[in-house]
Amino acid sequence: MTFEEFKKQLDRATTEEVVKATYATYFKIKYNTSHHHDLYTPQVFFEFKADKNFHNLKALATILAQSLYYIRRLKYVEVEKAIPFFICLADKNEATLTETRKWTTYYTNDAYNWERPASKPDPMLVDHLVKEPETGKLHVYSVTKKQEQEAFKKNLDNALNPQMILDFGDKKVINEENFEAVFEHWKSIIGPYIVNGYKPSFYFLANIQRDKVIIDKDNSRVVFTFEDKNSKTQKVLMKDYDYFWSIYDYVENAETINGIHAKLDRLTDESQRRFEGEFYTPLRFGQKAIHYWNEVLGKNWYKSGKFRIWDMAAGTGNLEYHLPAEAYKYLYMSTLHGSEADHLKKVFPNATCFQYDYLNDDVEYVFNKGNLPFEPNWKLLKKLRDELNDPTITWIVYINPPFATAQVGGAKGDSKKGVSKTKVELAMDREDTGHAKRELFAQFMFRIAHELPKNSYLGMFSKLKYLNAPDSIEYRDKFFNFKFEKGFLFKSTTFHGVKGKYPIGFLIWNLSKPREKKSVEIDIANEDAQTIGVKYLQLIEKKDVLNNWFPRPQNSNDYILPPMSNGITVRDGNTDTRHRARPDFLASICSKGNDFQNNNYVSILSSPSVSAGAFTVIKENFEKALTLHAVRKIPKQTWLNDRNQFLIPHTEPTKEFLNDCVVWSLFASSNETTALKYVQYLGSTYQIKNNFYPFRLEEIKHWEIKDPDFKLQIVNDQNRFVADWLSKNELSDKAKQVIEKAKTVYKLFYANLNQMATNKWKIDSWDAGWYQIRRCLTEHNLAIDELKELSKANEQLANKILPQIEEFGFLDKDEVYETI
Repeated sequence: MTFEEFKKQLDRATTEEVVKATYATYFKIKYNTSHHHDLYTPQVFFEFKADKNFHNLKALATILAQSLYYIRRLKYVEVEKAIPFFICLADKNEATLTETRKWTTYYTNDAYNWERPASKPDPMLVDHLVKEPETGKLHVYSVTKKQEQEAFKKNLDNALNPQMILDFGDKKVINEENFEAVFEHWKSIIGPYIVNGYKPSFYFLANIQRDKVIIDKDNSRVVFTFEDKNSKTQKVLMKDYDYFWSIYDYVENAETINGIHAKLDRLTDESQRRFEGEFYTPLRFGQKAIHYWNEVLGKNWYKSGKFRIWDMAAGTGNLEYHLPAEAYKYLYMSTLHGSEADHLKKVFPNATCFQYDYLNDDVEYVFNKGNLPFEPNWKLLKKLRDELNDPTITWIVYINPPFATAQVGGAKGDSKKGVSKTKVELAMDREDTGHAKRELFAQFMFRIAHELPKNSYLGMFSKLKYLNAPDSIEYRDKFFNFKFEKGFLFKSTTFHGVKGKYPIGFLIWNLSKPREKKSVEIDIANEDAQTIGVKYLQLIEKKDVLNNWFPRPQNSNDYILPPMSNGITVRDGNTDTRHRARPDFLASICSKGNDFQNNNYVSILSSPSVSAGAFTVIKENFEKALTLHAVRKIPKQTWLNDRNQFLIPHTEPTKEFLNDCVVWSLFASSNETTALKYVQYLGSTYQIKNNFYPFRLEEIKHWEIKDPDFKLQIVNDQNRFVADWLSKNELSDKAKQVIEKAKTVYKLFYANLNQMATNKWKIDSWDAGWYQIRRCLTEHNLAIDELKELSKANEQLANKILPQIEEFGFLDKDEVYETI
């Protein structure tokens, strides 16, 4: 690629991906983009943007801050990649190059919030970088100017030279959190030279301590001194030894060595290896949760001796796997199965591990304190009970309870067969906790809130339904009114074996304080446990849901219409007939539930819907009714919004928004309105009008209509409600485009009536519904391109409506900065 081609491609670039590809090609960069890095080489870390002003100090500091998030991950988290010697920031116009070591004091500083998405770095870090003199000294090259570009290329080529031996590079850290992964890397490079004597893990523990090894470079020998003071000499090729220790720092911190030593058997004892697979908490999320505990309780909180931790659904201990070994003496771990308790005793030395059924054991004692006519025969350990009664101790409940739902009548959805009534559920029955009692995690919460002292924190992995599901609101307010501290959520399928895609949250609650806010901000994590956004979740009341936005008209027992299951099918065999209507009936909209899970049921019919949740549309509620329909149908269901509730808007929607929603709804696939003649129901004959027909008779009289009966009907009929509504309301340009595209489709429908068999779709009337028209045309392979054009125009209208749905407050706000 020539300089002119490089310059031309950058000039046309509109995304950072194009900028990245152009630089990589022109400078012949062999790179790695794994782990969400923009572009990585062992010598240079690149951060690309599309078009930023690098001469703006705030903009430059922000991009530099973003790159430092990735450098920090290389230092503390990712195992094999070395920390590059240089950082290169570049966009389509400018670039700068800086030594990584100059920024060490920033990316090793725990004072910054490193849990934020890299694309939204901590404002305090950005502010400090703006004030840092080195930032202002960075030379910004104008890469589209020949002379500047040549100077930049010379410096970049030097930086990328793998032959350069640099002594000033930063090294990676070995700690309690990553030592297992580092051990695997060490084993692949140095491990093959360990041929006899002690376990490889003992050699590793010796090797990571500078004073436990003696290196004889001339003879390629390394003397390892072990914890028992014995030593062994091994022949190790120095090029391999030097390579490994050019990437990592030796461990100098005695506490870190003690922590790794306490967990050393994990490296070689298969019975102590971490558990992966069905329903086990992924370790990276357990590790992230511990970081959140540190933020809430303070760094090194476990050293004070004032905290106790209890995981009463410990299983195989994945949650505590990355807990510092120093905390084990304050850790209680109970689990349903004795075999798991035995396993925990091996993996967590000094922790108190025991078999205990938290939902059944001792329940009668917990919920009947002071009212027992006998001395309780507790199964719960006396040591634990005594510490529960110690007012100087703060308790941390750290738990991932089962997600199963006990449901009468068998299993459905996430419910499980065989999940029988527990003693805690029976206690919840007595206190009238409602539907929440069926959730096993809610049962854990219920006992925890009763049993734990007030001075406690609860950190729990669970679904979010206890926060915002309408049938859990009473339980939340009455039995779980606590202060939210911090949390994150991630996709359910990260747990192997979990069916369905919905958010799993790890939320920390302060049980000593009541709830302060009506909403919570929860970080969004990707599958690598990296924060990529924020979810703003409202803790709603029942009255807040969208189905309460406007009064539902009262139907009449004396005015009935045939109940329908879809646009053309009358359902007359239901026990619950749901056929009541009223003289001013326009249509029926099914709005079952208030969340995305029920959105498949949302539809519009020209006669009463047989489905639960349907309501009658009349002139007075028409605009809001169709807006409700559009608001529920336009947003696409994702794992992130799966449990979101549709809400009454906090800001009154504009008239243009309402009108856009009406027009979109008229040509949505969920609009199943029809016109039907001679419908038999309960011994009577009905004529069902399509009140949602969009065009006025004065207009369609001039169209080509290939059906004499329709022509005759038009002469003696009158405009439908929607046609008149459209003629009286000002439409946006996008909505007008939809109407024009629809008009073309409708004209083709009438012009081809003599070419189509219309009986299948029960088309006997001039005001045929959108349900009938689109299906009939599609079946006969007519107006295919025109239907696509209409669909495209309606999609563009939907794209206009979509962001306003959050703006007005119909849905909770999700800020996602990277791909979910």
